[in-house]
Amino acid sequence: MLDFTIRTKQDLIDAVERFGILPLFRNPLPGFSVEEHADPSVWFSEDPGVWEWKGPVIRETGCAYGKFLGNKAVFISRDWFPDFANWRRDGYDFDARFDDELAPYRDKVLYDLLDRMAPVLSRDLKKEGGYNKKENTGFDTIVTRLQTQCYILTSDFVYMKDKHGQPYGWGVAEYSTPERFMGTAFTDRVYQCEPEESYRKILSYIMSLVPGQDQKTVEKFLRSTAGPVRESGRRLWLVPSNPKYFDIIRAFRERDEIEWKQGNDNIRPGDIAYMYLGLPYSAILYRCEVTETDIPYFGKSEHVNLKKLMKIRKLQEYPRDFATLHKMKAYNVTTVRSARFMPEDLAADLDLGKLRAEEPGKK
Repeated sequence: MLDFTIRTKQDLIDAVERFGILPLFRNPLPGFSVEEHADPSVWFSEDPGVWEWKGPVIRETGCAYGKFLGNKAVFISRDWFPDFANWRRDGYDFDARFDDELAPYRDKVLYDLLDRMAPVLSRDLKKEGGYNKKENTGFDTIVTRLQTQCYILTSDFVYMKDKHGQPYGWGVAEYSTPERFMGTAFTDRVYQCEPEESYRKILSYIMSLVPGQDQKTVEKFLRSTAGPVRESGRRLWLVPSNPKYFDIIRAFRERDEIEWKQGNDNIRPGDIAYMYLGLPYSAILYRCEVTETDIPYFGKSEHVNLKKLMKIRKLQEYPRDFATLHKMKAYNVTTVRSARFMPEDLAADLDLGKLRAEEPGKK
């Protein structure tokens, strides 16, 4: 267990620089958080404390801050963040991720806007992108996803001031990209090794910070942003297939198990992959079990950037007019551009063989 106590802003600065990776809140690893080591007098008290010190800590250390683990806030030092981003980005800069259909269009719109305006206050980014309108929602969800993937971070917290020049209220988050915030300290190091090598370095380091902790528990925490897990331990994925590039229908007619692009590093053997085919089908046609992952690929593909493959085994085939994209809108699925988490309610209704209709008036 880490041995330190936070009573002052300098204590927090020293802890971030000393440990390099430090979650703000309690988590499955006992003792591995600011919360557990903060004196009660500085943990969300009436006097200035940890909450008010976040901005100064970011400014004075140059660390990354954001929802990087388990959708909760983490401080990550300039030394460790390049490896963390390399792993979470799976070696892709954002444009390459989007070009390989691994990021939805809405993420690209917000990322491009933020990149152009950075550093930018969250409220100004919302206003410029029109996210305060009822028909343009999902701002917080997209920001969290982009932080999890380490494409954006919180670069400061700015407090509003009253007529006497005194700060008041909660600090407003300021967003930036690691490239802009850290400069060459980030860009010169982020893609120096394979993503899996960066992950192993991070895993080994955190194991050294929490000696005696079971490795499986640490790994589960590190991968805790990989979506909901069923009681069986299986994760559910919605995986796209472009009929223009590969005839998956013919492939499954010839054999029940095929190799497929592994579009997400968190997909593991035993997970369930629902295969969505684009035009002219625009529907989920297969439910498959992932039987093997992380298969190296050294060849070249004319249409997609393949780094590693997985094997999927067909479990069920659906009628072509059953799980159409039009019906999937009732489950808040409007596009499938990359491997993404499968909504639990959609998966459950597929198992029951009946999909609900889209809500009246919803487009």
